[in-house]
Amino acid sequence: MKTKKLLSAMLILTLAFPFAACKKEETPETTTITTVMASEPSETTTTEATTTTETEPQLYDPDLPYGLNPITGVQDMDLENVGNKPITIVVNNVYAAMPQRGVSDADAIFEYETEGGISRLLCVFADVNTIPEIGSLRSARVVTANLSAGLGAIFVHFGREARVVSYFSNNNIVHIDGNYLCAGKYSSSDYEDGYVDLPGSTFFWRDKDWASKRAIEHTAVSDGTHIKEALEYKGIDLSCGEDEAPMMFNFVPDNSKDIENATETCSAINVYFSASNDDAYFEYNEGDGLYYKSQYGDPQIDENNGNQIAVTNVFVLYVRVALADDNYRTDYFFEEGGSGYYICDGKIINVTWTKTDVHEPIKIYNEDGEEVEVNRGKSYICLVRSSNADKTDIYE
Repeated sequence: MKTKKLLSAMLILTLAFPFAACKKEETPETTTITTVMASEPSETTTTEATTTTETEPQLYDPDLPYGLNPITGVQDMDLENVGNKPITIVVNNVYAAMPQRGVSDADAIFEYETEGGISRLLCVFADVNTIPEIGSLRSARVVTANLSAGLGAIFVHFGREARVVSYFSNNNIVHIDGNYLCAGKYSSSDYEDGYVDLPGSTFFWRDKDWASKRAIEHTAVSDGTHIKEALEYKGIDLSCGEDEAPMMFNFVPDNSKDIENATETCSAINVYFSASNDDAYFEYNEGDGLYYKSQYGDPQIDENNGNQIAVTNVFVLYVRVALADDNYRTDYFFEEGGSGYYICDGKIINVTWTKTDVHEPIKIYNEDGEEVEVNRGKSYICLVRSSNADKTDIYE
């Protein structure tokens, strides 16, 4: 299989592009077509103009009984959740914590490097009610607090580094720390209906089955039902208020022109995060148009359902990462932007990206400086330190 490197020298965009929240209903754009109809032959020939209208495809179809998922761009969300904030959840990704639970159901996943070169996941769910039992849960870092705030999400984590405490308060980031709301060792397998009956004022637990097989720090779990109860207990409002939840990307209803016009193919891509996590591998399946994720030499399987993580869109975004002042934690310099790739439908394009503020999302641009059109579906976003960019392997 042929390996190639595509990343071109691209200027980092320094101008902040205006960001508009996507509304669930928009006035369809129309194209008017005038047809001239010839009359039957006669001494006097007349013409009659008739007008027909072609409707441009839209993300939102008012005839469908669903809301628009702002994380995937797909209109499949329960109408009761329209106008609610997404939920972001930190999930363990070290080898000792495999397999995970709940990751295959996430609407989007960020993978990022923490201290010591290990990577973790930030799983994004548009609707708290769709979150299955998920874990193992891990602690917050500044990078994940920043990413969550950019989506206008409620941030769920289990523990935190010391620096995050002031970061939360300084940036008004809404979050729940499951470490302070944990009941102890339980298992959903002990309950016929799968609902774990926890003591009062607790909404997270250590899975006792995992606790018999792995270190205790790799066992914390919860689910959407308990997370929703925790929000109510903490007095956290799910509603976005007067605003709509912003769309995660510039989703388009039909084929992305950026991908459709791409000249480079990508049957697979291997993303190198660090020496301890050097095979975040995505392989394209032409049958369903999805990229399937593997790591540590094996498919990345969700223990809940046996499914491998599979997504429509893969982003590899290079960012400057450096040691924090404590010489242990890592800092991500999102405000500097960077370059990277967008991979979809067996093709790949060069992109640049920006994140201009804590409360702004990541924006992706093509080589002409226009916001990239993104196909609707689940996305996996790899945030890779820029010094490792040349270690990404792309296969035609």
